[in-house]
Amino acid sequence: MAKEHKPSHVVGPKSLEYLSKEPRLFPKTYWSERTKLARFVVAKAEGPWLIDVDGNRYIDLTSQWATNNLGNVHPKLLEVTIEAMRQYGFLIFDMAPHVPQYELAEKLVEISPCPSLTKVDYEISGTEAVENAVKFALSAKKRPLILSFIGQYHGLSIGTVVLGSLGKDLIKYYEGFRGSVVYAPYPYVYRFKPEGMEPEEIGKWCIDYIEDYILPYVAPPERISAVLFEPIVAEAGVWVPPDSFVHGLRKLADKYGWFLICDEVQTGFGRTGKMFAIEYWGIDVDLMPLGKGLSGGMVPISAILGSEEAMCTTDDIFTGSTFAGHPAACAAAKVNIEIMLEERLPERAARLGEEALKRMKEWVDKYEIVGDARGRGFLLGIELVKDKKTKTPAKEEAREVFFECIKNGVLPIWDVDEWVIRVEPPLNIEEELLDKALNVIEDAIAKVQKSR
Repeated sequence: MAKEHKPSHVVGPKSLEYLSKEPRLFPKTYWSERTKLARFVVAKAEGPWLIDVDGNRYIDLTSQWATNNLGNVHPKLLEVTIEAMRQYGFLIFDMAPHVPQYELAEKLVEISPCPSLTKVDYEISGTEAVENAVKFALSAKKRPLILSFIGQYHGLSIGTVVLGSLGKDLIKYYEGFRGSVVYAPYPYVYRFKPEGMEPEEIGKWCIDYIEDYILPYVAPPERISAVLFEPIVAEAGVWVPPDSFVHGLRKLADKYGWFLICDEVQTGFGRTGKMFAIEYWGIDVDLMPLGKGLSGGMVPISAILGSEEAMCTTDDIFTGSTFAGHPAACAAAKVNIEIMLEERLPERAARLGEEALKRMKEWVDKYEIVGDARGRGFLLGIELVKDKKTKTPAKEEAREVFFECIKNGVLPIWDVDEWVIRVEPPLNIEEELLDKALNVIEDAIAKVQKSR
C-alpha cells in the first residue's frame, strides 16, 4: 500500500482535499517529498489574481511562468480565441492553410528585432521550438555539434534537457544523449570564481574560454553548427550577462560561420522591458525560438523566427506537430502582440521593473540573507544566502520565504531546491498591487531572517 501523502501545506482544507488525490492520480514527480510545494488549487484566475477553492486570493507574480503576460484570462484575448474557435475549429495549417497563420507570421516578422529574421515556423511548446531551431541549424550547416552553456534551461524533453545544463538531476539517465552538445561557462556574475573580476571581464573570460580551450581541445570550430544561448538566464536564477559576453558570441559566430540561436521562450514578448531581450545588445541572431507569452496563455503555441540561410537552405527538414499553428492560438497571439504595442507594455515593464529592482537592491544592504538582486523589466530575482562572505545558498530560507508569501496572499516563483525567489508579474499589473506584493515579500524575508 502506498504511503499516505501528507504535505506540509499552508493553505486551505479544500485545496488539501484535492491535493491528497495526487498519489492516486499522478506520477510521483507531482507529489513526492522532494517536490512538494506550498500549493493551492485554483478555482478561478482573473487578471493578476488567482482565487483558490477555499476562496483565498493570491497576487500572481508568476504570470504562470511568463506565459500570461497580459494577466490571467485577458478579456480581449478570450474573445478573439472564442471567435476563432467558432470560425475555424481546428485545422492542420500545412494541410488546410488558414488566415490566422499568415496574419500572425506577418506580425512576427514585423516586430522581429533582427532584419534577417524573416521566416516563421510554428510549434506548440517552447521545447519544440528550441529542438526544431537546432534541427534547422544542424541541417543547414551540415555540422554535427551545438555549443551550449552551463545553467541553461531549454525544456524538459530528452532533447532539450540535453541541450541545456541546468542541473544534474534533469539529465540523470539521459547522459548518453549528450554526444552532440558541448558546454561552456555562462557568466553567472554573482558567483563567478576566481573572484575579483569586473562583470565585463567575466564576460570576456567566458568567451576566451571557448576560444582558448574548447575549440582547440574539445570541439573544432568547423564541426560546430550553432551557439544556443539564453539572452538572460531565467530558470537558473535570473543571470543577466555582461555586454562583453553577448557581443563576444556574435563575433565568434561571425568568425567561425556559426548560427546564433537566441532562446527567447521566456524572455520574449515584453518580459524584460523590451519586446525581446536581445534588443538590449542590438546584435543580429539567426534563429529565435519563441513560446510562453506568445498567445497570452489562451491556446498553446510557439514559433521560431529564422533567417533565409537557416530555414531555406534545404527542404528536407521536418518540423511541426499536429496542433502547431492552431487557428485560435494564431489569432490570440496576433491580438496579444497588438495589445502590447498599443499599450506600450514592454516600456511599462521596463519602468516599473527598474523601480522594483531598485527597492530589491536595498534589501541586499538591509537583510543578511539577501545576497543579490538582479534582472531586467519584470524578470527579477532575489538570491538568498546563509552567509554573504561564503555566499552559501540558502535553500531552506528561500522555501520559508515562499511559504510566508503564500500565507499572505502572494505567489512568486520558487522551485524545488532553489535559493532564488523570482518575480515575474503580468506586464499590466497595477502599480499599487505590485507594491503591495513587494511589501509581502520583504516582510517574509524579514520574518525568516529573524527566526534564524
